[in-house]
Amino acid sequence: MSLGKRVFTAFFFFIIMPLVVLGTITYLAFQHITEQKYTDQMELSMNAIGRNLNNMIKEANYFSDFWVTTEDSVESVEQALGGNKTVDKNRSQIKQDAENGEYEDLIEKQKLTRRVLLTYPGVKSVTLYHVDGRVVNLNFDADDPIPRTVLEHNPIYTDVVAKNGAPVWIGPYEDMKLTGANNWFTQIRVLLDIDTLKPIGVLVMRFSMSELGRTFNFYNTKENGQRRYLIVGRGGTVIYDSAKKMEGLSFAQAADPGNKLDLRQNFQTIKMTFDGQKSLVSAHNLGDIKRLGTGDWTLVTVTDWGYLSGDLATILRYVVFIIFGCLVCALVFNLMFVRRTISFIVTVVGAMRKVERGDLTTRVPMVGNDETVILAKGFNSLVERVAELLNDVTTEQRRKRKAEMMLLQAQIKPHFLFNALESINILAVQNEGKKVSKMVQRLGNIFRISITQKEEITIEQELEHLRSYLEIQKFRFEELFEYEIDVPADILKHSILKLSLQPLVENSIQHGFEGIDYLGKIRVCARFEHNGIAFYVEDNGIGIANDRLAKFASNRATMLDQMYEESPEKGERRGMGVGNVADRLRIHYGTGYGLMLCSARGQGTVIKCVIPCDGRGGDEHEAQGAIGG
Repeated sequence: MSLGKRVFTAFFFFIIMPLVVLGTITYLAFQHITEQKYTDQMELSMNAIGRNLNNMIKEANYFSDFWVTTEDSVESVEQALGGNKTVDKNRSQIKQDAENGEYEDLIEKQKLTRRVLLTYPGVKSVTLYHVDGRVVNLNFDADDPIPRTVLEHNPIYTDVVAKNGAPVWIGPYEDMKLTGANNWFTQIRVLLDIDTLKPIGVLVMRFSMSELGRTFNFYNTKENGQRRYLIVGRGGTVIYDSAKKMEGLSFAQAADPGNKLDLRQNFQTIKMTFDGQKSLVSAHNLGDIKRLGTGDWTLVTVTDWGYLSGDLATILRYVVFIIFGCLVCALVFNLMFVRRTISFIVTVVGAMRKVERGDLTTRVPMVGNDETVILAKGFNSLVERVAELLNDVTTEQRRKRKAEMMLLQAQIKPHFLFNALESINILAVQNEGKKVSKMVQRLGNIFRISITQKEEITIEQELEHLRSYLEIQKFRFEELFEYEIDVPADILKHSILKLSLQPLVENSIQHGFEGIDYLGKIRVCARFEHNGIAFYVEDNGIGIANDRLAKFASNRATMLDQMYEESPEKGERRGMGVGNVADRLRIHYGTGYGLMLCSARGQGTVIKCVIPCDGRGGDEHEAQGAIGG
């Protein structure tokens, strides 16, 4: 992974991610604190509302006791009011009663009615189902009594009888056959004789419970005006809804499917979707009023989460702005400082790679006024110094190679002179004056080329030098060998390192023809090969054994220096010229050029000399020196 990617990864995981995590944790923490704070407050409020509901049911029960513990029983009130009638009368009815002489009775009836309603104004109707079959009904508002057969066959009737005078409450919509068309709160109880405590009938009372609305309105202040109150009765039916939307419906229809709200617990608060809105729903089971005769009622409070999170949203908005500002600052820091530093490092690395490939002209640009400028200046100075040292080393190597060439060439010249003078001496002893003259002429040609200051001469000059040498050797070794030179005319104008072919021919004469009893033959030819020129020096001498060739092949670097050992008979180093030629070719042209030897015992020897066709060395050829049989 590149440095830029690593820094970006670190920037993402150690700066951006912590900021995002911090924002998320802040949001969840504020949400939890808000929910917990609201839950604590709501538990207190719902306990207070529960006590109010308990008092309302208890007060209604006290009023119910009025009908069985006072002289104003249902029957007496019914008789006073003149039967099964509604107590409300208009002015025309009152005037008619006065004309009929019933005005005083009417006044008494109204007093009794006011006394009953002042005792408990929420009562709407009272119905007594007497054991003798009579039904006495007293209505304070338009209402229809429950048919006796419907009442007695209802499952709740059994519970009413079992309680023997204790009240049983049925909330609106819990059982509409009992609560009537108006869906009032209905209380049913057995009416007992106050003297004998025997049942004399069943008393059914209906109440409007208008106090519920006033109670919930009291707790719906401006600060919590978004609350919605419900009372859930038997079977999960909503018997009261402050919003008047779900009365008579099942609570589960509006609740989020799969919610974990348990209506049987004393108090529980969860966040869920209710009636299509994300809300905080609190449930408080009204177990205290169950002993007063109610069913398993539960008080539920629904608060819109948007209302609750109003302050939280403001705080989170500031947190988001702060985190966003931090991210922007981090990005600016990354772009202005980190990215600039990384770009500089990448530039330096690229420059170093160019230097590794040999480009010592590369430089790192100096921008700014900080430590990167010092580093760039140091790098540039180092590359300049390396370039200077490399030039010094190159110059020194060039001088060293030239000195080696001069030393090797100096070793060859005495070798030529020694052999030539030896031949001339022999001819002079034999009084061969003409031959001595020719040899001196040939020797002059040889030294004329040898003393030339140029390292390279034309191939034509090199062949002239070779012919002079061969003629001298023929004078010296008469009837030992004959030679042939076959070089195309288009090769003659090319250059060659001087004194490259003569030592190879000398090798054939001194070693290839040693001890033979037949006429030796030397053939020198040349041709173009692979953008180079190959010279072949062939002889039909004694050759070299295969085991010795294999030994030479294992160490080709010193092959030609070891090939001809010191002669024990003459105490001289024989074949020194071949090793020198190999070294000179390698130094002058490079490792891609040189000599290659092919020989077999009794089959003669072939030495191949490869040079570039333009006279300059290079690495485009593979190193020569392979040995074959």
